[in-house]
Amino acid sequence: MDLYKLSLGGMLNCLEVEQHRSINAAARSRDMSQPALSRSIQMLERELGVPLFERSSNGVNPTPYGETLLHHARIVQSELQRCLTDIQERKQTGRMSLRVGATPSVVTWLIMPTIAATYTDKNQEQTNIGLIESHPDDLMSGLIRGSLDITIQPPSDEDINDDVVGVPLAESAVGVVVGARHPLAKKGKVDASELKRYLWLLPAWASTWNRRFQLELQALGLEQPQRALLSNSFQALRQMLLDYEALAILPLEYVGADIRAGVLKQLPIRHVFAKTQYWAYVKRGRAMSLASIAFRDSLIAFARQMGKAPAADPL
Repeated sequence: MDLYKLSLGGMLNCLEVEQHRSINAAARSRDMSQPALSRSIQMLERELGVPLFERSSNGVNPTPYGETLLHHARIVQSELQRCLTDIQERKQTGRMSLRVGATPSVVTWLIMPTIAATYTDKNQEQTNIGLIESHPDDLMSGLIRGSLDITIQPPSDEDINDDVVGVPLAESAVGVVVGARHPLAKKGKVDASELKRYLWLLPAWASTWNRRFQLELQALGLEQPQRALLSNSFQALRQMLLDYEALAILPLEYVGADIRAGVLKQLPIRHVFAKTQYWAYVKRGRAMSLASIAFRDSLIAFARQMGKAPAADPL
């Protein structure tokens, strides 16, 4: 079988027939005659040597061979649409664009260094990178709608929408963190029972993180804290740690600079916390742009360079 004889137009016409379940409706949608559309599909069937559609009481339906072709035709269509979008964008602006979404806990130590590396890469110097910082649910919605190209966020305990696909990218150690002036900050050893009388800080939106917090408390032998403050801003939580006698369970990479500067401190508690994983998500079936691929590769390289990549290869 000669690959170059396969009709691209015929493959795209097959997608129209699948959508409308009618040759006539598909022809009207394509603004072409019904005989012309039928011929394009028949030519494809002759070249492949198999029937692609069959008529039934509920219209025109793909055969098993047709289902196989349609699966690959959707990928081809997505790649072509991505190609046209990228070319049109370069024609209009002379640049490519990349829209990145990330949770606040991963922006400073992974996303920003990767963006800086991407900007300094000569192959990517003509890329406009937009960064949206938000909570996981909004990021996932943006990815599904198409307003984001890639998101970096913790995996959800709940089923991820079938429209997206994710892979593990990086991970961060977790610990109990307080401000340098906190009464527990100067202690060489802290018993878990001492934690319960202080104010706890939690991300307001992160139901997955809060469920994990409950499990960590149980592992520490503690009950639900009597006093807890929830905020949708990681920056606000950090400032509360600096200003008040409060504590939080946070990814250590997020507060690493503050710990090294001595303004925050990780409490020495004899408890091994599970690491927080961060995944890269893209929309399933949507072709990745050259800018998205370059950024993804930069993320992987930077995570490996920091020694923060998961044990298994992320992509």
